[in-house]
Amino acid sequence: MSSKDQRQAPRADSLNLSFFCIDEDSNIIQQGMGRTLNISTSGILLETNEQIPQDKTVDMEIAMENEIINVSGTVIHSTEYGEDIFHTGINFTSLSDEAKKTLRTFI
Repeated sequence: MSSKDQRQAPRADSLNLSFFCIDEDSNIIQQGMGRTLNISTSGILLETNEQIPQDKTVDMEIAMENEIINVSGTVIHSTEYGEDIFHTGINFTSLSDEAKKTLRTFI
């Protein structure tokens, strides 16, 4: 049985990033480093060593070769995949036109 890719946007391979999890009052409640498992112009699957709470806002700085883009998104899901390994799906809510252009270059 073959599975059809139902994603709305193509994905790029792993990239490194830093993230900041923000609460409802715009306070940083968590920060760390991670790597992407895949990324598109609509979202990112992030691997970290700590869980990021669902429905929280995450601000990210993503390094793509010599480019760094800043994006924000909402955590859609977070799953533990091993001891201190979490995979978190984040839907972008703020992505500038310039950041989209840079992403498309690498996808």
